[in-house]
Amino acid sequence: MRTLIMDTSTNLLYISFIENDKVIYEVKTLGLNNHSDHLLNLIEKGLNECNLQVKDFNKIVIGVGPGAYTGLRVSMSVAKMFSWTLNIPLYSISSLDLLTSGYKNDGSYVISFKAKKGYVYSKKFEIVNGNKENISNEEFISLEQLDIENHTVITHDEMNIDCLNIKENECKLVSNIHALEPNYLRDC
Repeated sequence: MRTLIMDTSTNLLYISFIENDKVIYEVKTLGLNNHSDHLLNLIEKGLNECNLQVKDFNKIVIGVGPGAYTGLRVSMSVAKMFSWTLNIPLYSISSLDLLTSGYKNDGSYVISFKAKKGYVYSKKFEIVNGNKENISNEEFISLEQLDIENHTVITHDEMNIDCLNIKENECKLVSNIHALEPNYLRDC
């Protein structure tokens, strides 16, 4: 079983290839509104390093946001194209869940990263005995409304991804790839 995972919802461009529960290729690189310049090149680099073709994947997982409008469109277009042309099942995951998948220590957390004009994308979750439970839904809220009391705050600098720690219930099979849209959480 091979899985391709990608997310471009923030300034972090993330790609990983998983084969039989082992990460065989992973890229985490910071960008500045230039993920479209690098995404396909980094996927191609990984394919070459691993001696694979896109058709060799059994599953594609795409971070659907919330996040940057253009960033979300870039990776979503690539994932949908691969899925549709090669008949590979496509799964969606909240970018906030993907970007915090490396957190395993018990505690209360809030991920918060900048949106626009004093607003942030945010979500609260708790880990108890290694099990992650959402405390809130994803939100697009002002900084003033963000309640961080009694929570460890995760920002751009503290994102921790462990693609092997993604819970099965966090990924949803996309039944109609043509209808899949990014989760902007706000009017554009």
